Amino acid sequence: MKITHRVTEDQSGYSAEKLLRKKLGFSQTMIRRLKRCSGVCLNGRPVYLKQRLKEGDILSIDIQLTPNTGIEPQPIPMDIIYEDRHLLVVNKPPHMLVHPLKHEPYNTLANAVLHHYRKNNIEGTFHPVSRLDRNTSGLVVIAKHPYAGFRLSQQLHSIDFQREYLAVVHGMLKQLQAVIALPIARCRDSKIKHTVDCGGRKAVTRYQVEKYCGNNTVVKLQLETGRTHQIRVHMSHIGHPLLGDSLYGGLNEGINRQALHCYRVSLTHPVTGALLSLQSPLPRDIQNLLNY
Repeated sequence: MKITHRVTEDQSGYSAEKLLRKKLGFSQTMIRRLKRCSGVCLNGRPVYLKQRLKEGDILSIDIQLTPNTGIEPQPIPMDIIYEDRHLLVVNKPPHMLVHPLKHEPYNTLANAVLHHYRKNNIEGTFHPVSRLDRNTSGLVVIAKHPYAGFRLSQQLHSIDFQREYLAVVHGMLKQLQAVIALPIARCRDSKIKHTVDCGGRKAVTRYQVEKYCGNNTVVKLQLETGRTHQIRVHMSHIGHPLLGDSLYGGLNEGINRQALHCYRVSLTHPVTGALLSLQSPLPRDIQNLLNY
């Protein structure tokens, strides 16, 4: 996987290493790997990373891809929302894991993506930048190479990377919008369940009431942090668990999984710098709830 960069006037005089680190966002670990494999060329020729650059120089970086060993490609249909040489954004259905488990190695998003790569001769690895629970549907952002993954991870919990969700919760929320800033930790007596805990990690969720459906409320939510089960824990804690979320007090009323969908992702492209705003339609089971 090669990427190129034209040195601008304000970058003239930088060493190749400084440009990689300060302007292109390469970590020290990635730079060491490039040194070992002579992965950087200047105007078509290998270059020492201490060499000074001038305006108009073309820096070419050969990013080495590490294959996803142990994951079997499977011909599973995918709903691809966006794809280029660096990124893949997929609308994940409910009831699907993002990554295989030791006891569940098949029928995951990873299996589907690697088959897509192989079928279409795509050079890429599977590195999900944003993840969803098995029973949460919606947009998952996948980096195809380590550089894209590193750049996206830097913006993941900033204003440059926004994730918006739609959920249906029990009861009628009286406060039309609010910020829930309550720390979250794993329950001491459970390997799966999490809870609000003053000794936990910072967690911030913003919500806004979209509409009322009978005795339930449709809410839009934004995450400022990305803790495990964050939306589910916060909404349950304030007395409004998600429909179908039996782990956190929700009832299976018209849906057999938590009524939660990541419907929009906005981010800065890790290579081009372009702003991307991507959306996915609501799955049928949540649409059915809204038609009550």
